[in-house]
Amino acid sequence: MITRQHVYLLVGALALIAVCVAGFFYTFEQKWVTETTPSTGEARYNRFYALELTLENMGQPSSSSISMARTLPLLKPGDTVVIGDDVGRITFDQATALVAWVRSGGHLVFSPMAYTGHGVPLLEQLGLLDVRQGSFLCASLQTDAKASADQKPPETSLCGPGFRLRPSILAQASVTVGNDDKGLAFARVPMGLGTVSLLNDIGPISGERLKNAPEQEFAWRLLAPNFGRGHCYLLYELIGTSFWVNLFLRGWPAVLASLLLLAGWMAARSQRFGPLMPVPASHRRALTEHIQAVGEFLFRRDGGRSLHRLACDSVLTRLRRRDPASAMLKDAELYDWLAQRSQLESARVEQAFRSPANAAAFRISIHTLARLRSHL
Repeated sequence: MITRQHVYLLVGALALIAVCVAGFFYTFEQKWVTETTPSTGEARYNRFYALELTLENMGQPSSSSISMARTLPLLKPGDTVVIGDDVGRITFDQATALVAWVRSGGHLVFSPMAYTGHGVPLLEQLGLLDVRQGSFLCASLQTDAKASADQKPPETSLCGPGFRLRPSILAQASVTVGNDDKGLAFARVPMGLGTVSLLNDIGPISGERLKNAPEQEFAWRLLAPNFGRGHCYLLYELIGTSFWVNLFLRGWPAVLASLLLLAGWMAARSQRFGPLMPVPASHRRALTEHIQAVGEFLFRRDGGRSLHRLACDSVLTRLRRRDPASAMLKDAELYDWLAQRSQLESARVEQAFRSPANAAAFRISIHTLARLRSHL
């Protein structure tokens, strides 16, 4: 039966639930949050992967590579080469071919890093850098990207070791960014029919920084000399074609796993310190052991009487086969004849044919019977 008290409790519970729901929706705020996940696949190791996709979306043919030797035969006037690795890895022959291509109408983009031109084939062939070394500097570049009213004009920065151009080259440069004290952060120099663009930081056109509008505009201006004319080759690393270099730089997980498997196999096959398994039993004459076991069983069963009887029968059977006439002898005559034949005492021969009373008598009887059998 539902009473008034039950109704009050039900109404109170419903009111409490309504208050909790209202409070939740009053304080709850739905908000979309974008989380940047770590790069996967090719984007994890190719710093120019985003730049390559952007150029393809803009209709500019482009491709990424790690081999200068495979890229050089493909270069034509109007193409662009962007080097994102240490230019000191370029050989003399490759540098000569690269400079000749630039003079024929190519566009080369790279970072001289902290080099001044000595000992680096590409920089020596180009002959652009001064012997004086610049210092670290950060140069801010303002772009035409749109910004909100309460924000500063969008800009990108080039941070890295500055470089210096030779005075004659500096006078020919079409674009320079930097100062006289620390050096230059960016320079564009015409060379023959082509162009060379040097920058102290390759970061603005690498990886996730291309998500920002200022970096996108800077990349477009950086590749402007030959944009839309030829192919753009993006060398994110200069590993070369050496199998061993690729194996140790790219395939080290497989090499490490193979070494661990080899070490495990060697450990399993190597000699251990002390036996881990019981020493195998030495070679045994199983037939002899079986005969001995059967003899011990028969001796324990009836005190050796059956064995003694078999031994006696064996001697008499052999005697009948060798000397049928003597087989007709009985008792004392037989014992005397066997004693004479085996040169034993007649009493000992007679005792051997009697049933043994104990183990000692059994051994003596068997020994005597065996000797008798051997003389027949």
